[in-house]
Amino acid sequence: MIWLIAFFLILIWSCGQAKAVMPPDFIFNVGTQIVQAFSVIMLFFTFALTISYQFIKNWLNAIKGKKLFWLISIVSVIIISLALAFYYGDFRQNQEYQQWLADSLKFGQKTAGLDQLQIGQVGKLDNSNQKFVDLINKDLADENTVFIKKYYSFIANGQLDEAYDISKKGVDTNTFKSWYTNTTKISLDKLTRIDDKTSSLELTLYEGNIYTRYGVLMSLLIENAHPIRIEKSDARVLSKGSIVNGSGTPQSISNDYAFYNSNKNKKIILTNQELKDALSSKRSDFMVLDARENLEYDNGHLDGSVHIRFADLKSGRWIEVPNDKFIYVLCWSGIRGKEVADFLRSKMIVASYLENGANGWVDSGGAWNGNIKFLDKYTEEKYQLVFETADIRKLVGEGVKLVDCRQPDKFNDWHVPGSVNIPIMYTPTLGMEGVFSQLMPKSRVVTICDDYVNCFDAKITGVELENRGHTFLGRYNKPWEMK
Repeated sequence: MIWLIAFFLILIWSCGQAKAVMPPDFIFNVGTQIVQAFSVIMLFFTFALTISYQFIKNWLNAIKGKKLFWLISIVSVIIISLALAFYYGDFRQNQEYQQWLADSLKFGQKTAGLDQLQIGQVGKLDNSNQKFVDLINKDLADENTVFIKKYYSFIANGQLDEAYDISKKGVDTNTFKSWYTNTTKISLDKLTRIDDKTSSLELTLYEGNIYTRYGVLMSLLIENAHPIRIEKSDARVLSKGSIVNGSGTPQSISNDYAFYNSNKNKKIILTNQELKDALSSKRSDFMVLDARENLEYDNGHLDGSVHIRFADLKSGRWIEVPNDKFIYVLCWSGIRGKEVADFLRSKMIVASYLENGANGWVDSGGAWNGNIKFLDKYTEEKYQLVFETADIRKLVGEGVKLVDCRQPDKFNDWHVPGSVNIPIMYTPTLGMEGVFSQLMPKSRVVTICDDYVNCFDAKITGVELENRGHTFLGRYNKPWEMK
């Protein structure tokens, strides 16, 4: 019995002292804690069994099945320990997921500038006598923003020929003018740049005391680095109403969202079988939306799916998603998918997320083009290494740079001194180069996560850093120990 106790003592010591652990390629990094829980539980039962032996020694001497008794006892201890450790791990996964989801929603509320007005909300209305009201952040003075302001200023001031000349010209002049015959004022309320030619904006069009608030996704045709006209423009009605004594009274927008109103009670979880049935049918009333990162999509994807990163959806590209179809959302494990589906439903889009994500889809035999498992392609030890604090202190002393992949609000609350924040999961595409530019060329880097959900983010960030010429060494998941 002594050898058994000694074995588990060594196992517990090794779990706590290893310089680097190799967790499974799973969204929750709880493998080590489950092993530790199993070890502690088994050690407890072993001690209990050893102590109990003193009380049943005489009884054991009286029976012939002593060896069988010990075999059954040891097997029982192992089974009970595994069961308790499993339920502990399941509990920890759910606990950390709930915390991550709460933090993510909190971050979304803090960064409302990336998001647009919710469908049906009134928002602040302008009561001035100006025909064109510019409420855009004055720091946005690039050519694209100036061009968009000029376009809506033309419309607001009745210069419809000038506006038509720089429009996308999808209709004839008379039809274009008929859209704005009764326009008395336009307020340009919010603008977010998505990439070098695309912007999402929020504007209010007034026709006397009637207003309509729109969300617009606009792409400009660029020639010689200058915008010359609108290339594409998609609009969604956010709210309608009338101005009574300076206040807005919302009106029904059900005609604009008839599909949503008819299907809003559809369950938000999509099973693998339901997706298989939809793909094998001749239905045209659905779209598969892959909301993962570019690297994940490039490694492997479902043929026919539409790829839009979640950060870009939140910054305005949600307007590209049809509101007259069922939207089936793909992420890696289903965790991000739920947040994406919730977000799209707030925009009156009937979205459901695939249970267990793309990983579960492939495991169930679903069609797939390319890799789904991260480590199937990235097999080197550095993609699995998770350093201990002592190693990180040494590496920092050698000039290694720490890249914190957590949400910006978490980083701002506290972070390891000298680290930089590169939260690619929360950064729109246009902002990517800006966050990566914080590093000097050819840096040696370790990515920081906070032990659970975003440790997968840290792997993705490591590969992105390598693609930009840096040397990725591994991850660190206990930043609080560096305080």
